[in-house]
Amino acid sequence: MVTALIILYFISSLTNSKKIVIFLGTIFSLVLYPQTFVVICILAIFVKTFGEYLQEKISIIPIVVLAIVLIKNTFFSAVDGYQLLGVSFALFQVCYYIKSNISLYALVSKLSFFPQLYCGPIVKPSGFERLKKITLKSQALYHCIFSVGLFFKLYLAYITKSAYENDESIFYSIFWWVYMYSDYLSWSLMGIGIAGLSGFKMPLSFRAPFFTHNISQFWSRWNITVYQWCSDFFKVSGRRKYKAYLKIVTSVSVLSLWHGATVGFLIFGLVNLLLFIFQNKIKRKHNWLLVSQILFFVVLGFPFNNTLPKTIFPCIDIKQIFYVVVSVFVLYLFDMYFYKKIRKFVSNYPMTIICACLFFVTFSFFVRNLDGVFYYAQF
Repeated sequence: MVTALIILYFISSLTNSKKIVIFLGTIFSLVLYPQTFVVICILAIFVKTFGEYLQEKISIIPIVVLAIVLIKNTFFSAVDGYQLLGVSFALFQVCYYIKSNISLYALVSKLSFFPQLYCGPIVKPSGFERLKKITLKSQALYHCIFSVGLFFKLYLAYITKSAYENDESIFYSIFWWVYMYSDYLSWSLMGIGIAGLSGFKMPLSFRAPFFTHNISQFWSRWNITVYQWCSDFFKVSGRRKYKAYLKIVTSVSVLSLWHGATVGFLIFGLVNLLLFIFQNKIKRKHNWLLVSQILFFVVLGFPFNNTLPKTIFPCIDIKQIFYVVVSVFVLYLFDMYFYKKIRKFVSNYPMTIICACLFFVTFSFFVRNLDGVFYYAQF
């Protein structure tokens, strides 16, 4: 998967062509994951054939989509070894295309676009529109974004995966969060970089989610496009006092059902709901709010992964703990400073940035082991 992304990165760098990159992204999806591609083709044909009927039933389409995703992730993900990888994001995304008047090829190519299909984000039709102008500075920025994503995948995700898989202590949830964030963020950034170099703009999946004050803010900044999908297709109405509760219940329910109907995910959803209610009661007590948010990160990984801690102290060695601490620090710097500071540096030294990124990606291509699946691709 990473090899394919690097190839697309070089092609987008050389051509700056949206058409070529989207076409090749479709080809990669067909070659690497033919089962998913066939499902997407069937889905696209169905939408084009029954488009008018589906528009009349637009209010129930998201419910049907969620039900299909629930069945797929409950019964087929583990059995098929992720062979249906990416179908969930395609199903979420197709809801935006029911009213879109585009050709069958355009629909298939956008639903199966390799850099975003398997780990998101959910891209609306407007997300594939070409930017008006691609400057040297904007190219340097997207080169940098791709390289940072590649670094996160090949180094941070690799290191933190080993820690979370080999630990059974009360710190397991923390290790899991760090791995999942670095892994998922890496794919998202690489997709944004490839799209930007090709002339269109993919949306962010994350916006400093761990620097939030409550669980509601966290989910609005984590998996941003999934949260937005919930807001777009599950309209919540009612008295102002209860609207916030209904909105978080809807969002958490969608997130839980997305992953599958298991005991762990049901507990995951219940923990989110109870914590939201609790935090809403103590929202003026900032110290208690901070403590509850920290406990959220410490606890949530256990029900999500259907496990319990067996020891108090970490089971991994000092070297792995050091690597995790360094990874957390790097992710902290990214969330706090990357989007704020990098633009100014890129504007001053665009050619230096481009050359450095090309060297790093080329070096990684020949030296690092590029194999491995992405965590969120299993859903």
